Amino acid sequence: YDQWRDLRYKKSLWAEDGTPFKLQFFHPGFIYRQPVVVRYVDEKGIQSLEFSSDLFDYAKTGLARYATTNLGFAGFRIHYPINSNDYYDEIVAFLGASYFRAVPKGLFYGMSVRGLAVNTAVDSGEEFPFFKEFWIVKPRAKDKKITVYTLLDSPSVSGAFEYIIIPGAETVMNVRSTLYVRQKIAKLGVAPLTSMYFYRENTKAVGAEDYRPEVHDSDGLL
Repeated sequence: YDQWRDLRYKKSLWAEDGTPFKLQFFHPGFIYRQPVVVRYVDEKGIQSLEFSSDLFDYAKTGLARYATTNLGFAGFRIHYPINSNDYYDEIVAFLGASYFRAVPKGLFYGMSVRGLAVNTAVDSGEEFPFFKEFWIVKPRAKDKKITVYTLLDSPSVSGAFEYIIIPGAETVMNVRSTLYVRQKIAKLGVAPLTSMYFYRENTKAVGAEDYRPEVHDSDGLL
């Protein structure tokens, strides 16, 4: 995990374009092995974004010799000056093909979201629809929101999603989706929240050799 985190993206997309939102991309690796296609839309049309090892700093990892031109991105994150005017905070991340999460002003990431949940806690086993392709609309200089379109896919269902993301004291994501079901689904979860939990201060797992006093996304559930 730490080695993957050290694969740093060098320079934000739109860094010098005067847009209020900037994009950075996640390198594949660790548990993020499903590449996604990312494109953006500007006044000239749809622009493809190709993976290149030149976009990343491998200095801390020693992995530069393993990088190839066709790895693809594991996802992307959107930056916006939500806490101060001179720093672009990460406000939204789409990562791992299935998961995304957002953060408001003055807080930290907590729970994650998936586009769809299929047959969770069903004897036949759960299916994980994934976002395979993204189109991000390049914002104009004074825009306070950014729009992301994405294609979701799985053996049982396909879907088109629109996310209108408005950062602020409460970061709002307005979602519109259309689903195309290919076969019968026993249990369908729309806008499912998901959280990770390993242990907390008073429930440390036996054999968990970890310097951290607690490891979880959510301390409790209300």
